[in-house]
Amino acid sequence: MKTSPLYRLEIAPLVILPLSKSPFFSYLSHEPVLPGSKVAISFGKRSLQGIVFSSDIFLGQAPSWMKYITKVIDPKALTSLQLSLALYITQEYFAPLGKTLLHFLPKQTSRKKKVSSIVTPLKKISLKKQDDVLLKNLFLESSPMIHYVQTTATQDFDLWLLGLAKKILSRKKQLLIIVPELVLLPALEKLFTTYFHSENIALLESDISDGLYFEYWQKIQNGEAKIILSTRQGLFAPFLNLDAIVVLEEQEESYKQWNMTPRYEAKNIAEELALLSGAKLILSSHLPSVESLYRIQKKECLPLYPLTMLPPILPLLQIVNLRLERFRKNYSPLSQELIYALTETLQKKEKALLFIHRQGLDAFSVCENCKTILRCPKSGHTLSSMKDGRFQCLHCRYMTDTFPSCPTCGHLVFRHIGFGTEKVEKEIKKMFPGARILRADGSTMRTKKDRQKFFESTSLGNVDILIGTQMILKRHTLPKLSFIGMIDADSLLSFPDFRADEKLFHVLTRFVEIQGHSIHSCANPRIIVQTFHPENSFFQKISEKKSDIFLQYLLDEREDLFYPPFSRLITLIFQDKNETTVLSHLKSTEEKIRTLLKDTDIPYRMSTVPQTKQQKKKGMFVAKIVLRIPRQKIPEQLSSFFKKQSSLFTLDIDSLSFF
Repeated sequence: MKTSPLYRLEIAPLVILPLSKSPFFSYLSHEPVLPGSKVAISFGKRSLQGIVFSSDIFLGQAPSWMKYITKVIDPKALTSLQLSLALYITQEYFAPLGKTLLHFLPKQTSRKKKVSSIVTPLKKISLKKQDDVLLKNLFLESSPMIHYVQTTATQDFDLWLLGLAKKILSRKKQLLIIVPELVLLPALEKLFTTYFHSENIALLESDISDGLYFEYWQKIQNGEAKIILSTRQGLFAPFLNLDAIVVLEEQEESYKQWNMTPRYEAKNIAEELALLSGAKLILSSHLPSVESLYRIQKKECLPLYPLTMLPPILPLLQIVNLRLERFRKNYSPLSQELIYALTETLQKKEKALLFIHRQGLDAFSVCENCKTILRCPKSGHTLSSMKDGRFQCLHCRYMTDTFPSCPTCGHLVFRHIGFGTEKVEKEIKKMFPGARILRADGSTMRTKKDRQKFFESTSLGNVDILIGTQMILKRHTLPKLSFIGMIDADSLLSFPDFRADEKLFHVLTRFVEIQGHSIHSCANPRIIVQTFHPENSFFQKISEKKSDIFLQYLLDEREDLFYPPFSRLITLIFQDKNETTVLSHLKSTEEKIRTLLKDTDIPYRMSTVPQTKQQKKKGMFVAKIVLRIPRQKIPEQLSSFFKKQSSLFTLDIDSLSFF
């Protein structure tokens, strides 16, 4: 009697394994199993799930040590595109494959579908002639070139996006649009549902129910959903025929996953996804980031429109010296000039925006007795004072008791330094009790309901003074504004980050763009920037240089210092409950890396950030090595070293800064 053939399956268990070990294990099956299937397996003494990466006929007699799979759970769990992308992320960011695969596997659950009988008539998309021509040219090219679109160069960027979606729907393919902040999604969803049937649209975000999320996931997989609106998690979706990826606000740092494994950069993943799927990748922003400008100059990225740059922006701003305000005994976060501007704005029944880089009541608090800065015992970040007298960590949500004491000397009185959104809101409510005030920051924008309320309030003009952090300086979120005030420019400039000047420049040019949109509805738009250091060289540079020259200046400066985009920033994070162990691992690893790279022609620079008392994290001592190497692929000897020594440190590839 002829026996049926056996099949050898290479399976990645959905469990975290050491990087030095192969993520694949061989199993047997009596039936062929498709790659991408989710299966149940016995793994040691545990019962786990795994993903099949290959399936081949097993020739010869099966060895006794090989186990059979328990069962096939889902034969279509992942597509071949998702398998390839998961492998890329694992290799590029040194993440366990089992951990990476979890991003591609949403919770499978059903929901009760609500049938709506309301049919809203759709609006017609009418593109401007120039935008229509350039959109057609985009699809004439067969090469997977990265494109850049400056939002201010289009005649109407919203219409341009809609025109792109219409073009892709006519090709019966899919479009992915990703945003850096959840706060952008309600307005984007409203825009697209006004012009397209809702069954063609999928919305992927962390706040929707598991059932709805999985329903959208399936609609993407079967090709029913043609327009996918998402944060960076949309990159892991099971696309059927992806045609284009649009990255909105490409200059934003929110695209970097920095606090959990895999610590990926979403723009890099989008580029790889475009390459694997043959889709177009389109980056967009009001001004290119320094990295995008570099790639444009290297002809790695092609602008669809000629770049439009701003004249020196300092003449468009009113700089207020806060040192003079303190000399006048004004200790409020609001200068007299800013108060006058707000009063005038409200009298004219116009709208104002107050921008603060940090949420909370204050930047930080200091013990009156011993001058110790109050920090979170879990994460090590500074604590912000809240309205109820407690102090909160804005990173891990740790909260003190109502009457905290200094951890060093036990003193109960603290001096609050700097400005936060809550403190500014408190001052504004006191000065303008009749004004309609809305605060938008991480604390008030946590849920989908909060974000929907924010969108409705701003779009309907039900806000007089909007107080917010970086998250609101994006498209689709702001009403017509006649006045913008930046409460504290120093919170960006004083931060020890090589990107600080670029961040502030993008914020200020965004102010100018917003005022440009509002100028037809407001007689005399104004922008006030408050600072304790108006003599800072940053303000001198923006008074003399056009925006393109300023960005080029930053690019040249980074080349001289071997900073990104001329290098890749790799951070090795050491942590242990014992300080001596941390410093020992740091020193030995630093010596090994220097030895590895000593006899190569690879230019590199290495810095250490040693442990201090303020850098405790969850009771652990923390220290770092920051390595800068050329942009190309990480050298094989360094890659092998990282994998072998991965148990000693956490690796962050393409980290944002030194700190």
